[in-house]
Amino acid sequence: MNRWLRSFLRRRGATPAEIERAEHEGRLSLLTFDRMLMPGAARYTFAEACRRASFDERVAKRLWRALGFPDPPEQERVFRDEDVEAIITLRRLIENTTVPRGEDYAELVQNVRVIGGALARIAEVQSDSMTEAVRSELAAGRSDEEIATQLPDRLDWDRLSRLLDYALRLQLRATARRKLATVDPNTPGTEIFAVGFVDLVGYTALSQELEQDELGMLVSRFEELAYDTVAEHAGRVVKTIGDEVLYVAPVAADAARIALRLTERSDGDQLPEARAGVSAGSVLAQEGDYYGPVVNLASRLVELARPGSVLASSDFHDALGDDPAFQWQRLRSRRVRDIGRVEVWLLERAEQTVAEA
Repeated sequence: MNRWLRSFLRRRGATPAEIERAEHEGRLSLLTFDRMLMPGAARYTFAEACRRASFDERVAKRLWRALGFPDPPEQERVFRDEDVEAIITLRRLIENTTVPRGEDYAELVQNVRVIGGALARIAEVQSDSMTEAVRSELAAGRSDEEIATQLPDRLDWDRLSRLLDYALRLQLRATARRKLATVDPNTPGTEIFAVGFVDLVGYTALSQELEQDELGMLVSRFEELAYDTVAEHAGRVVKTIGDEVLYVAPVAADAARIALRLTERSDGDQLPEARAGVSAGSVLAQEGDYYGPVVNLASRLVELARPGSVLASSDFHDALGDDPAFQWQRLRSRRVRDIGRVEVWLLERAEQTVAEA
């Protein structure tokens, strides 16, 4: 085995038995990746790590589960000095009230659950790229040991973590600015937004006809189109669910442009036709998602919309006002599931705007 690689793995906390097993099983690249991310020798059981950090083991176990991990075996030493330091950091954050606890740590557990889910998605994307690169090199005839030897030079974790830190700070700044401008300072989390839902028509039928890789490419194309269009018009994608995207925008005109552009672009982007529903008003922002009657109405309107069309609520129509860039067609009132009878408007571009485009 390469002496430099063995020395590197030993310095990062791998035992001789771990190295021998990884070499025998052809998993040196995996062990190297593991030790690059989590260096240090495993010294403590879960209970010992909590005691060294002076942290309640019961609370720590709830947070560990909230991150999405099963309970570690009680007597197995799998935690390192860095794990203890992380628990100490969390304890100090809680003591300084930087982190919300809630009764019996309920709020903290929920926050960790949401953060853990978001980080798991990031990890999936990053690990997919790494796995594909390793498999490609193995297919090209390179040995697992050769790949492992070059991993430390090719994977600059410090640089990647700085980018992730920068992106998170950007997102925190944007959400803080948005949430501090609440409708009512006495009602935290309540904000005025235009809300839009856009989905692809006939997606369910397509999902039964297309191969898995073809369907994945279609969804990826739609997501890319949605993210680009929403960002271009000062909105924010809240979430995508297969063929559907939920977005918000502080300005109704921007939300209207997003809906119109997405319903226009999908047809010319090798995608099924799209349709949209938009509404506006007070929404409850919680854990990165949005709730309330305004969101529900936009969701129901997209179900009523025909392919290529945008349906709007009366509140959205009023919020947009007499903007000359748009024109309206008042439709008959509709009974909307779980909401009741509502006024519905068909939103279109003004004729001069279409001509200019």
